[in-house]
Amino acid sequence: MVLDWLAREGWIVFNWWLLVTLAGVAVLPLTVRLLGGLPDRGVTLARAVGLLLVGFVFWLLGSLGFLRNTPGGMILSWILVLVAGLIVYFRQFGTFDWRTWWPRNRRAVIVGEVLFAVLLLAFALYRAYQPNLTGTEKPMELAFMSAVQRSESFPPNDPWMSGYAISYYYFGYVMSAALSMLSGIHSTVGFNMTIALLFALTGLTTYGVVYNLVASRFRGAARVPNVPVAIGLVGMVLVVLMGNFQTPLVEIPYQSRTASDAYLQFWGQDQRTQPKPALPAEAEAISPTNWDHWWWFRASRILTDTNLDGSLIGAQPIDEFPAFSFVLSDVHPHVLALPFAMLALGLALNVVLAGHDPTRAETVFYGLALGGLVFLNTWDGPIYMVVLVGADAVRRLLRNGMGRLYLVDWWGLVRLGLALGVLTFVSYLPFFISFRSQASGILPNLIYATGFQQYFLMFGPFILILGSFLMLETRLGRGRLNWRLGLMVAGGLLLALVAGAVVLSAAAALIPELRGMVAGLVDQNGGLQAVLPAVINRRLANILTPLVLVVAVVVVVARLFPRGSSLDETRIEHVPAYPPASGYALLLAGAGIVLTLVPEFIYLRDNFGVRINTIFKFYYQAWLMFGVAGAYGIYVIVADSRLKGRASAVRTVMAALVVVSLVLGILYPALAFHNRMFIESGRRVAANPAALSMDGGPSTISSDDYASIMCFDTLVEGDNLVVLEAADPSSAYNTTGKWGRVGMLTGVPIVLGWQNHEGQWRGPTFGQILGTRPQDIDRIYNDLRWDMVSSLIEQYSIDYIFFGETERNKYGAQADTKFAENLAVVCEQGNSRFYRVDSANLGARG
Repeated sequence: MVLDWLAREGWIVFNWWLLVTLAGVAVLPLTVRLLGGLPDRGVTLARAVGLLLVGFVFWLLGSLGFLRNTPGGMILSWILVLVAGLIVYFRQFGTFDWRTWWPRNRRAVIVGEVLFAVLLLAFALYRAYQPNLTGTEKPMELAFMSAVQRSESFPPNDPWMSGYAISYYYFGYVMSAALSMLSGIHSTVGFNMTIALLFALTGLTTYGVVYNLVASRFRGAARVPNVPVAIGLVGMVLVVLMGNFQTPLVEIPYQSRTASDAYLQFWGQDQRTQPKPALPAEAEAISPTNWDHWWWFRASRILTDTNLDGSLIGAQPIDEFPAFSFVLSDVHPHVLALPFAMLALGLALNVVLAGHDPTRAETVFYGLALGGLVFLNTWDGPIYMVVLVGADAVRRLLRNGMGRLYLVDWWGLVRLGLALGVLTFVSYLPFFISFRSQASGILPNLIYATGFQQYFLMFGPFILILGSFLMLETRLGRGRLNWRLGLMVAGGLLLALVAGAVVLSAAAALIPELRGMVAGLVDQNGGLQAVLPAVINRRLANILTPLVLVVAVVVVVARLFPRGSSLDETRIEHVPAYPPASGYALLLAGAGIVLTLVPEFIYLRDNFGVRINTIFKFYYQAWLMFGVAGAYGIYVIVADSRLKGRASAVRTVMAALVVVSLVLGILYPALAFHNRMFIESGRRVAANPAALSMDGGPSTISSDDYASIMCFDTLVEGDNLVVLEAADPSSAYNTTGKWGRVGMLTGVPIVLGWQNHEGQWRGPTFGQILGTRPQDIDRIYNDLRWDMVSSLIEQYSIDYIFFGETERNKYGAQADTKFAENLAVVCEQGNSRFYRVDSANLGARG
């Protein structure tokens, strides 16, 4: 079966491998010059850099009207990037000594090439087993991909709101659509190839960052040992494959019916607080084949937020992590940004290792890459700008060797941050002009506190690994640890967060549009005299989480900013207290800790009104940072030469904790991938399972609807069209394929698709844009008076009307008869058909 699949669709995988590899080749001259701080000169990061820069040039020139959204425009963009790279390569520094570089990095490059190819092929095969494109947010993502492929220019048309462009961070969909168009495949195949590419590219980029991090410890050595390559592969596992502790500590005991009521109550995870009923004696033995449908989904819903009365809030926090994202296989912006977020960490590492102030060329390069993150997943941009500026702070600390930053250093950091912000805004100005967001300020977190047991379920592997790493770094720092500064910074951070929550609460009480939040909390819980003690008690009951995180911040700061040695000669020689790699790993550990601490006190305001998205976005980036820092921590634990002969028994225990963390963490992907491929898909029990295929289109809707829509897709050209189909009658979250089908599969704009998502994308402008579209759509289908119908058709410039399964169920056969009497039928399959609107059929039109 697998060989048959390779014979039919293997060429697609090869095409994507080749296209992304060519993108990497185009930027090699740039990475060699601009990432000179990295031991491999950025070769393992080149594919991510190439895809980002070629995509940027293509999008920018398309937005400015210099290129059309065609394969020819994409090829021209690749050539422009290659030419720019060659100019920088030959004019700025002359040629590069490849003969010296290759022997030292040969092993790492070869392993990286094999790794990328294996990950790409393996995940494409996974999606061939499970190509379904319905459920969760796949219809929305497929609609964006289809719209970008069909749109002639940028910004692309909104497939679910005719007359408007996409109001979303759509850069990832531009790159995906470009690869699909160059490969000559439909978006229903391109969707699954995109998630396969993200899996492989994130794995390769993570491997590259960790390899360079560890290899930097061997600069000056006659040869680079195998350790950096091995730790690079471990880092890839930590970031891309490893799961959290929910599966071994909650899910397996729950599904196997071995967990007691008290045990599950201790963890307190929603939908996992009561043991499952016992199986009858004759039932099969407990095995993953008998577990609940989508059991693996619960690993991304660990945190449980409740009201003061103990009832669950409506929108629970999302604590997703990369392995879950790949198991689920949604192509949402946070997943599209993964390899480029890891690239940003690679750029920050280059800043630390380069040893000099970022040059103009490097700063422009950093600005383009970080700006790309803003366009990919807007939340990520500011986070990684702070990390990169923090990396420059670490470089400055290492340079002066005095454990402090001087005024000139602070001014340099401010200038770098401002330069990155300006470059981001200017480079991606066409996006910012049209972008609207649901985010609208910051709110205080008064009652949602994370219990440490749930925090441990989420980040348990990293707590064990990074906890051991910080302990060893504390031992290495010994007398130079700046505990006073650590306590001041950590205490100041905690005080600022608490004060921020209090001030925001007071401000919310004075702002009319926010007053209901505070007043409602007080009124619904018995008044201020009852609420205040309840809030304090809840905070005290969950104080361990912020306490542990604050202590970790103390250690990180105390190690990063060492006290000067008591020996005057140490001060004179500016002896660094730690290697640059250790400083970088401490920076990432600290950044991840702060990201998970902030939502305990404040969160970003959006349509949900709770911290669901703040936890989601911050925890996701913390996982990446913890993964890279954790991989380096494993190196320190098992192989760091600074610890030779020191506390071998302690290091053995720590190494054992590392092994336990990896084994327990790998249970999730092992069980979840198997479940989706063989159990959920029904292939394990099917007598004649369907052939493997990455085309998820046929799974989206009924066969008649799909056939007629695919016919329509090939019939029409261009993007200056509007189609009418039934609109989702509610604004609720909708995961079915019953609504928005034409826009989803063809990219041709429909009058109205998923209202809930349009509301999120467009924020406060949604109501005005929506107008009376839902009612007008119903009138067009329901009203039997053709003069009334024709005027509405003209009002929305409708070119085609789709009448399929959903329309027949909702409006009945009379609507179909009305259209058949007045319009011509095209692309008919069974009871599904398109009606073409002709000006001759509309009395008031033309």
